[in-house]
Amino acid sequence: MWQAILICICTALAVTVTALVIKVLVMERAFGEIDEQVKDHLEGTDSSAFRLTSSDKNARKLANDLNKELQELHAERVFLKEGDSRMKANVTAISHDIRTPLTAINSYVELLENETDEDKRKEYLERIKERTSELKELTGELFNYSVSSEMQYDSQLSTEELDLQSIIENSLISFYKEFTSKGIDPETDFPSEKVTVSANRKVLMRIFDNVFSNIAKYATSLSVKLTSDAVVTVSNDAPELTAVQVSRLFDKYYTVVDGTNSTGLGLSIAKDLTGKIGGNIYASLNDGILTVTIEFK
Repeated sequence: MWQAILICICTALAVTVTALVIKVLVMERAFGEIDEQVKDHLEGTDSSAFRLTSSDKNARKLANDLNKELQELHAERVFLKEGDSRMKANVTAISHDIRTPLTAINSYVELLENETDEDKRKEYLERIKERTSELKELTGELFNYSVSSEMQYDSQLSTEELDLQSIIENSLISFYKEFTSKGIDPETDFPSEKVTVSANRKVLMRIFDNVFSNIAKYATSLSVKLTSDAVVTVSNDAPELTAVQVSRLFDKYYTVVDGTNSTGLGLSIAKDLTGKIGGNIYASLNDGILTVTIEFK
């Protein structure tokens, strides 16, 4: 009897040990497969879901969890690569814009060094002054773009309730000199009641500064209307514009007139920042009048 019991126990132990050995071998194979595929994912040679030959539920659970994490990692890798490509394209465009006035300044300096005629020297100095002014505007706009890019991705920006009319008026005043030199006398239409929006002051000022800066470069008239539901329409004469050009006004580096002292970033920045604070900005053309509409929450 005891012998039979002992045989049963040994048999059960053998079966259990065999099952455990098989289990260990199955798990070892599963984790080996996972290890190899993790390496491929980290090296960027594979972005597909994990494939396991094992049916072990623990290994499959681990594979599913890793799938989620590595898919996010792959998405971030793609985003960074695209960002790197965009950065290279941006640097190329920026370098081209800055090189033009620098080349002109260098040429006029060389002419100035060898010129004895006083009238010619004054002319060259005036050209250098103009080109220096262009360069100043370009570098200023690029600086604003870098600051605005930081604003765009900074979720910790402080917000406050801001008087929209006051923001618009302050921005208009800052362009007083430019508007006066172009003969622009801004017409305004504001509601009697106070209109407020919740936003970051610097972001809001940058939006209007960039819109008005664009007008100061190209237009000779300006009207600004604010409604009680926080919609701002900015209109100016634009007889030379076409519908196709208007559709591209908010594209980065797009300028209506080639060779101007502009990077084409102003309206693009305004669009990015308006979206950042939950608003919307778009443009329309009607009978030679360009209207930029900015809708705030």
